[in-house]
Amino acid sequence: MPRERLERSVVLSEVQKLDRQQKMRDGIMKRINSNPEMKTAFETLVKNVPEEQLESVMMQIATQARRSISRSQSPA
Repeated sequence: MPRERLERSVVLSEVQKLDRQQKMRDGIMKRINSNPEMKTAFETLVKNVPEEQLESVMMQIATQARRSISRSQSPA
């Protein structure tokens, strides 16, 4: 495969990866914001986090919670 094609392939895969991550973030934030109880709970958890890190920390908490729930619900 020519070098230019390889480079384009790598760039395309990175763009697709970032796009998937953004869609996942948007979906999780939409779920959090659509449920008032969940939104209040997350705001309580991140109340002492600096403003510029709020969304990132909320995503980390939501992702970790989702993984924990998935593990506990999967058959042993």
